Amino acid sequence: MWNIWQSGFVRSLILDSALLPAVVTMLMVVTAYYKTRKYPSWRNIIWGAAILGGFGGGYALTYRDFSFPPRTVLSWLPWLALVGGIVVAIADRRKHSGWRYGARGMTASVSAWILLWPIVRQESVLAAFLAWLTVAGLWSVLWLALIPDKRDQKSTGPTLFVGAVGLALVAPLSGSILLAQFGSALAVVLAVALVFSFLIRGSRWDSPSADVGVLILGALMVDLRFYAGASAVVMVWLVVSLAAGAGVASILQHRGSSSRWAVLTPGLISSLPMAVAGWMALQTYLVSGGGY
Repeated sequence: MWNIWQSGFVRSLILDSALLPAVVTMLMVVTAYYKTRKYPSWRNIIWGAAILGGFGGGYALTYRDFSFPPRTVLSWLPWLALVGGIVVAIADRRKHSGWRYGARGMTASVSAWILLWPIVRQESVLAAFLAWLTVAGLWSVLWLALIPDKRDQKSTGPTLFVGAVGLALVAPLSGSILLAQFGSALAVVLAVALVFSFLIRGSRWDSPSADVGVLILGALMVDLRFYAGASAVVMVWLVVSLAAGAGVASILQHRGSSSRWAVLTPGLISSLPMAVAGWMALQTYLVSGGGY
């Protein structure tokens, strides 16, 4: 075990993709909680800011590119998360639900076009439009299913966590260690935020927080499919996993189940198709000869 830790590469993976993002998230949660004690209405941004800050810390340590305008597809990631998070957070404060749905759909559509641009610009107009429409449509529908209203979104956290863990496992089998690091950082950040949301009595994990998680995870899944080359079968199972978690959360919400175990149930159910996605990715990896 000590020999593994002495490896600079392994040590960098653990520090940059797990420990340091976790520390940043914890510090932001604790600081924001005490700073907003006099302003309870601002507490709905605690978890969103902590998730964004923790993942941003992991991104900075791993990729170190905050150029503007972004030079690569991955360079867009922090800017999409920041700007998209602000847009949906502003829309979430509106009373009419149409603002929330419109903001999510617009953010998913614009993000999909930006991420796909290096590919679609080489295709015909029809092929480019169909690719964008498919990604934007799936992203928007999943977003709506995972966050259907303004209720406490703690039940969404475990599903997003499972999605991030699955991406971190599938990505290296598809040939991308970098996306695996991003997935690990997101999983750790979501886990820390979720644990603290349980520990702080009476806290809510409101929509803007879950929105940031969906936005980052969606961007990573687009990169996994179109740039890391993950198979369509694997991606289908990843999507099924998120949809299963959203479906279970909806059922529990209608039944009025709000215990801690009930909140964790969507994540447990979504882990089953996520395990299938990992198995399919492993089989594809072995068939290809196990090389990158």
